[in-house]
Amino acid sequence: MRRVEFTRRCAVSVAVAGALVVAASGSGYGGEPVPEAAEVQRLYREAAVAVKAHEASRKAVERGRGKVRRLRDAEAAEAVRLGQLRGVVGALARSQYRGGGGGSEGGTGYTLRFLTAESPEQLMERVALAQRGGHATASLMTRVRESRARLARDRVESARVLWTLKGELARQAGARERIEGKLEEAQERLRAAEAARRTAFAAAAAASGRAGKTGGGWAPAGGAPGPACGSGVEVEPLGPPPSSPSSPSPSSSRGRAAARQWVKPVDPAPMSSGFAESGGRWKHRHTGQDFAVFDGEPVRAVGAGTVYFLGCGDGFGNQVILRHPNGYFTQYAHLSVFGVRTGRRVAAGEVIGLSGRTGNVSGPHLHFEVRVTPQLGSGIDPLPWLREHGVAL
Repeated sequence: MRRVEFTRRCAVSVAVAGALVVAASGSGYGGEPVPEAAEVQRLYREAAVAVKAHEASRKAVERGRGKVRRLRDAEAAEAVRLGQLRGVVGALARSQYRGGGGGSEGGTGYTLRFLTAESPEQLMERVALAQRGGHATASLMTRVRESRARLARDRVESARVLWTLKGELARQAGARERIEGKLEEAQERLRAAEAARRTAFAAAAAASGRAGKTGGGWAPAGGAPGPACGSGVEVEPLGPPPSSPSSPSPSSSRGRAAARQWVKPVDPAPMSSGFAESGGRWKHRHTGQDFAVFDGEPVRAVGAGTVYFLGCGDGFGNQVILRHPNGYFTQYAHLSVFGVRTGRRVAAGEVIGLSGRTGNVSGPHLHFEVRVTPQLGSGIDPLPWLREHGVAL
């Protein structure tokens, strides 16, 4: 229980990032706050709206693609059915031609058959057979016309769905661009604010030194700038992913291994603080999912991808960000050891680092995020996303 509780103090949020701007505005150095923090918060809120629009478009695209697949399957099946019906019609026409009937109940062939009947009963039987053959031919031609109509309707519907899908893809791309633009602007403001904060910190420290030491020295409100990161952290080869029930062992069949394209970031994965939680530990909301693990637990890539970023910042301490082929990014924060380098391609389940307590935390745990872009502020709830990819937590 204690393991779960101390991880709830992971104080990383969009609003915490905005707090850097407040500190840089001069409130800790005798000045008054400026509206910069409110502007940063506005940009983050607008990015959050764009993230929701992006996810809505993504789901619409997935539904559209599913419908296109179903329509194409229906088109293929109807085309086969129509080909079979045309084959039957052709065989019937050839049979009637050889019989001299020409496809008509009143043709010469039918008349000769009636005239050569040996008894009234045989005549009636031949009339009944001719009538049934005529009805069968008419029914067959009706089925051919209906099959053609269904095929045409399916093709029209496929074209309509594809057009709608094209529009949703454009909206999804537009939402991603808006997210990136808003977050890039917010981060530029934060970088400028952090630079101003450091400059003010250095100037105030220098002024305090010139005034002479009177005791414990000078410290501004808010403390020294910059998050706490692990010192001298090196990349260590961590080897293959650990064997677990959720990751196939080397002896498993190729089919099972291929099917396991997504895995848990840690296993076992006891969860603590969840996405969008709020309260005294966060200024606004929690941006990911925390897993209550001890120091040194293997942290694995949830899916195949490329190491997009490796470093320290944003209060996350040592962190790795992966870029996945489906366009999403995953973040693994507060690590004690890196197991990969920037640009490295990784497989699902590959160990990319070890859990730790670097950054703004009070105890060891893994902070995990799924993001639309690599930037802080574009995160979505990781648990539904993992479930969609077949990972049960």
